[in-house]
Amino acid sequence: MAATAAVAVMANLKQEQISGTGGGTVSKVSAKVDPYAAQVVQLNINGTTMAAQVEPRDMLVNVLREQLGLIGTKRPCNRMECGGCTVLIDNKPYYSCTFMTIRAVGHQILTVEGGATDPVLAAVQAAWPHTDSSQCGYCQSGQVMSATALLKNTPNPTIDEIKAGMSGNLCRCGTYMNVIEGIQLAAKNLGSGQ
Repeated sequence: MAATAAVAVMANLKQEQISGTGGGTVSKVSAKVDPYAAQVVQLNINGTTMAAQVEPRDMLVNVLREQLGLIGTKRPCNRMECGGCTVLIDNKPYYSCTFMTIRAVGHQILTVEGGATDPVLAAVQAAWPHTDSSQCGYCQSGQVMSATALLKNTPNPTIDEIKAGMSGNLCRCGTYMNVIEGIQLAAKNLGSGQ
C-alpha cells in the first residue's frame, strides 16, 4: 500500500534535470499542476459563506446536497428537464444539476432553505400551503425557487407572466393552477407588506 501511494505521488511530480556545478546533475522536482484536482472554494449560500472541496466537474446540486447538507434542492431528472433542482444565483434561476459549482464562486446562491434570509422566498413559502400548491412535494423546491425569481423581477405578475416564468418546471401531480394561485397570493402579501 505504501508503494502504491509513493507511485501515485511520483505520478504527480515532474522530474527536471538541471546541470549542477562540478559537472554533476541536480534533480529538481516540481509539482505538476493538475487542472482537474479538487480545490476548496468559498460559496455564499443563503447569506452564509460555506467552504466546499470541489472538482471542476462537480455540479452544484451534488455539492449542496452531499457536502453541505442542503437537501432541499432536489435532483429529480438530473438532465435539465424538470426544474426540480432550481436555485437562484444572483437572483436568476438556474438548474443546479447542470451548473458547475466552480462557476458559482463569487456569486450569491439562494436555495429553498434560505427563507429566513430572503423576504420574497419567505412569502412564497408562506403562500404555498394556503393554496395547496404542493401534492407529493418532490418538485416543489424548484417551483418555489422559480416563483421567487419571478416575483423578484415581476412583483405583480399576470397569469401569462406566471405561466412564462414557471414554464421550466414540471409537476407530475399537476398542481399548476394551485401554483399560479400561490404565486398570486405571495405577490399580494408582498404588496401589502404581510
